[in-house]
Amino acid sequence: MATQVALHTHDILHAIFEYFSVDRWQYRFSIYRRDNPGEDARRQALARSARVCKAFRDAALPILWGRLHNLVPFFRLLSTCIVIKESPMGPKDRKKCIYSLAAGPVRPGELQRLRAYGALIHTVGGSTQASFTTKGFFDIVDGSSLAILSALVGDTPEAILPNLRSLSWPFSSTSDPMALRVLLSPSIKSLHFETGSERVKWQPLLEQVLHASLRATPHLDHLTINCAAHFCDLRLSSSTTLLISELRSLRSLVLLFPTYEDWNAISSDVMLDALSLLAPLTTLERLEFRPGYVIETSKAPSWSSTRRSLFPNLQELKLHRVNCRQSLHHLFEMLQTETLRSFEATFDYANDTACHKTFESLARCFPGLRSLRCIMKYMYEERNQSSSSAPSLRELISPLLTVHCMEAVILPGEIRPRCTVGDTDLDAMSAAWPRLRILDLGEYPFTPSPRGLKGIGINTLALFATRCPNLERLSLSSFDMQSLDALVEPHDELPCTKHGLRHISFRALHGTEDGCIRCAHILDRLFPHLSVVDTLVGLIRPGRTSTMDLYAQPRWKGNPDHILKYSLFLSILTYQDTRWHDPWVDYGL
Repeated sequence: MATQVALHTHDILHAIFEYFSVDRWQYRFSIYRRDNPGEDARRQALARSARVCKAFRDAALPILWGRLHNLVPFFRLLSTCIVIKESPMGPKDRKKCIYSLAAGPVRPGELQRLRAYGALIHTVGGSTQASFTTKGFFDIVDGSSLAILSALVGDTPEAILPNLRSLSWPFSSTSDPMALRVLLSPSIKSLHFETGSERVKWQPLLEQVLHASLRATPHLDHLTINCAAHFCDLRLSSSTTLLISELRSLRSLVLLFPTYEDWNAISSDVMLDALSLLAPLTTLERLEFRPGYVIETSKAPSWSSTRRSLFPNLQELKLHRVNCRQSLHHLFEMLQTETLRSFEATFDYANDTACHKTFESLARCFPGLRSLRCIMKYMYEERNQSSSSAPSLRELISPLLTVHCMEAVILPGEIRPRCTVGDTDLDAMSAAWPRLRILDLGEYPFTPSPRGLKGIGINTLALFATRCPNLERLSLSSFDMQSLDALVEPHDELPCTKHGLRHISFRALHGTEDGCIRCAHILDRLFPHLSVVDTLVGLIRPGRTSTMDLYAQPRWKGNPDHILKYSLFLSILTYQDTRWHDPWVDYGL
């Protein structure tokens, strides 16, 4: 007979208080609604529970102190922590307080209490759940307080935050880079550094901070360097990359440097050579960077290696604000690998040839690519071209059609793009990417059709239903319901499938309200599992439930497109409800 596992009191209490953690807090998605409890209520419930008894304290305190938005509560455990500056941040309940430690001795027992609570902290910063109305959201600790805390702790080998896993620290001009070691411990896996807005020389300060921190965190997995101020003089220098290259266990690297307005000021070889110094990071899996330099020269970089790839295990690559006039193929050749699965970038380019070559190099260097997200922005001087010279999206990204393992393609475009999307483009995409799960082409205008249609036809959607069985989300720029008029018998010509598509959206609809009913019937045949409730809720205001109320809304006046969307998705919901109550319903039109 198997022994029964008994649950003790602390096991039950721990399971209960786990619901008050940041990740499982039930109100974490309603942080902007004042009528729902937010981060303040979560912390108050944990703090009050910790005062009930010892059993509640042991279960609640690790949840309360485990994840902090900043280190202000930790520093306020000392009696010498005072407010040196207080300024309003909009409403009366939002203030920014700057705390600092006063020099001098502390009360007996405060350091022991500081270490006891410090052992509970595992994450500092990086929380996206705290709302702007949370008390203490904008509070910070003055950079000079680290040196005072380091003097109080002394040279003891024991770390003051021994179980810390993730640290986000906005270092400023008053920070002592060497004093930062008081917060570090070998257990740290993630570091996030962000510069302030002071006009100082950040480059030597950053290198000092990296020199002081990276040596104390030998098992670091994730490193982020984010330059918040656009006027900073930070750059991807050789000395910076040499310090980073010592982290042989690094798996994720984010380098966000300022982008200069003078695109011709700095040579591309500087950045490429600096990246080549990161070659020892053979375990790197994710790379995200905004280089701050422009790749203008067509000269090949001086980097050379017998290895095929600089990072052989790279799986995710994200580029910020790059220009297709740059020699991006040099960068792609340096990083080429068959393991890359996700690529995200924002392209600025002035001609179609440069864009096509960029995608050609992308498909050649990363044949195993599965997820693509690109925002293609046209240069200002090219936007005055006539629409007759606008290429189709298929012509620009045709090299990607050879990557048949693609699962997610998100090309949201921009306002007033030159390239267009038509039925032939989507026909080629559905044939080339049978594993597609997500397709988002929501911003591109429709290619003029010989049949006079103003949007994607119903036959194109039927092709996705048969060719892409794993499709989950589809977003298109326009859909023309008048394409049903060309079908003699839609019931016979279009299939009835069990496709699992959950979300479908159109930026613009063309047709009549009568056509919405017929079109909804066909869409329900093609995609019987569509989730349309959220779409309907987004179209109407809270408290408006009837169709008459819908037409009476001021924002709907003169905008028939919103009315067509509401009629279409409401008709789809009606057919779904009919099938739910009568499985033998006839699909005939």
